[in-house]
Order: sequence, then structure tokens, then C-alpha cells
Amino acid sequence: MRGRGHAGRAGLGAGLLLALAHMGAPTASAAQARSISYYTTEQAQRGETAYQQFCAVCHGASLAGAFDVPPLKGRFVTNWSGTTLDHLFDYISKAMPLFSPGALTPAQNADLVAFILRENGVPAGRAALPATDAALKTMAFPTISADRIK
Repeated sequence: MRGRGHAGRAGLGAGLLLALAHMGAPTASAAQARSISYYTTEQAQRGETAYQQFCAVCHGASLAGAFDVPPLKGRFVTNWSGTTLDHLFDYISKAMPLFSPGALTPAQNADLVAFILRENGVPAGRAALPATDAALKTMAFPTISADRIK
């Protein structure tokens, strides 16, 4: 009986070591998440210009919101993290700007989403954010930790 106990513990120890070794190794999904390109620097810059022109009057120059207008960074992230970007793009396309909903072009709306992503700590990449619902359905709003937000 005593021998079987040592063998069982040795097997458990080997299994534990194997599990710990795999915990440190990046998974395919983690590597994929790092390689996703959400927008380009130029697109976010255009989005910042559009934001100041069409959105800052309500959401504030620093995206902090005011009174009953929600902020677009910080706690904003918790409302959108994990949803696909087509939801945010569609909302902006149909409901914004407040005094002229639907007035912006699809390209301007994509630029605004790129700017919002940048301001919430998502790094730029090499590919521009698409300006179609179909393409954005395949892209999830990334989960962002509070320490990454400017």
C-alpha cells in the first residue's frame, strides 16, 4: 500500500509540473489576440478630428462625459468589452451625433470607433478598422484593464 501511495504522489507531482509549465506558455488564442489590428494611427487621428467637431460638445473634449451624457472611456469600457464592434459602430451610426443622428458617413463612424479604442488603451495596428457592420461582426471590443486607459 505504501508503494502505491508514492507512485500516486509521483504521478500527481508530474501532472502538476506539466500543468504549471503550460500555464506560462502563451496559447494560440492569446497570441491571436495580440496580433489583432483594430485601427491605424491615421484613422484614430481622423477620428479625433471628427470627435472634436461632432461629439465633444456633449461628451467633453477629454471623453469624460457630463451630467447625463456618458463618458467614452474608463467605465465606458465595461459596457462594451466583449461585444462585437458592429454594435458600437451601429449605435454611433444611428444615434449620433445627438442633434443630427445618422448624419456621419460610415468612414467617419469607423474613424470615431478607432479614436475611442485608442483613447481606451487599444494599440494601433497596420489595418484600418472597416466601415461595415459585416466586417465588424468578426471583431470583439477588447477587454481592457483600467490601468491601460489614459
